[in-house]
Amino acid sequence: MVKKKENNQQIREDDSSFYLPQDLVEKILANLPTKSLVKLIVVSKLWSSIIRSKYFIDLYLKRSVTRPCFLFTFRRDKRRFFHSISQEAAPSSSRTSSFPLSLDTRPLLLGYNVCPPVRGLIFCRHLDKVVISNPSTGQFLVLPKLKTKRKQISRFFGYDPIEDEYKVLCMTVLQVSYNSGPVVSEEHQVFTLGGAQKKKAATWRTIACKLPHFPATNGLCFNGVVYYGAWSNSDRKGSLIVAFNVRLEDFTLVKLPIGVEIYKSRDSELVNYQRKVALANHSYKGNFELWVLDKQEWSKISVVVPSWNDLVGRSLFYCRGAISSGEFIFTPSFSDGSFFIIISYDSKEEIVRRVGIEGIGDGTHYVTSFLDYVECPIFL
Repeated sequence: MVKKKENNQQIREDDSSFYLPQDLVEKILANLPTKSLVKLIVVSKLWSSIIRSKYFIDLYLKRSVTRPCFLFTFRRDKRRFFHSISQEAAPSSSRTSSFPLSLDTRPLLLGYNVCPPVRGLIFCRHLDKVVISNPSTGQFLVLPKLKTKRKQISRFFGYDPIEDEYKVLCMTVLQVSYNSGPVVSEEHQVFTLGGAQKKKAATWRTIACKLPHFPATNGLCFNGVVYYGAWSNSDRKGSLIVAFNVRLEDFTLVKLPIGVEIYKSRDSELVNYQRKVALANHSYKGNFELWVLDKQEWSKISVVVPSWNDLVGRSLFYCRGAISSGEFIFTPSFSDGSFFIIISYDSKEEIVRRVGIEGIGDGTHYVTSFLDYVECPIFL
């Protein structure tokens, strides 16, 4: 809940007889797109202090979460771009429709892989390099180099709402020969952004992990906890879900239902199901099971998309989760032709829609899709 500020300063324009109450200015700014805030932050020191304040950021995010977006990131002409569209617009459109693409977001370097967004920020990685970016403002922050000589690194991104801190979790795995036996993650390190860390030089810190495991999937952050799929070791045996508490910086085990396994990369993914963590196995087939975690209890949802082969042909479309309306969202990993296709499936009404995003297909290869992205006015 956003608390009302006690002091209500007044902002005077050039006309000395004209005043704007600060709370009115804040309400006006909170309804503007972040691209506009980037320009307005240089209007005056007072406006800059308003837009950068935690009170305003919380106010802006409170409204932004009611307007979630799809976020797409893709490579073109040796650069990486980001594009977002409203989740309400795309699935509610006609059964076959298209949206134009506007490449107006500052690109990142080509080689960076992108992890799921957390409260408006995204986390990009390439070998031992780590970058935090805000697609809404076009800004990015390069973090110090990770303290390791190893090349096999797993990374996760989370947010602690109590301390108002973003954290990056990294762990390494020793590269060994196939006949040397199974290994688990080691060298667990954390980097903190925001909160009390602003007052001192940020650096990588080593933390303890008493839960031996080998990471297997991307992570999802909900309510201050980062969840990711893992195995007991590199032999891919003993499937489990790891919960990393961002504030306490500890690891706990979430047991999977009997018989449910984590498979190799892309055959198993953690997805967002109406703001809950869900495990989707082999979701590219159009006929699969989704295991949803709610209050430490698992429930199974069987998904069968009608006319699947007619919709996707030979392309592989993966389930990315379900939005607030309950519609399942499917996207491919690669763009084919001049459109990037989104499939939405309303299981209650048995309605399937096919939506095309114009422009992503031309000269574009690998495309990453995320649900429930929200614009955030954080300046890095």
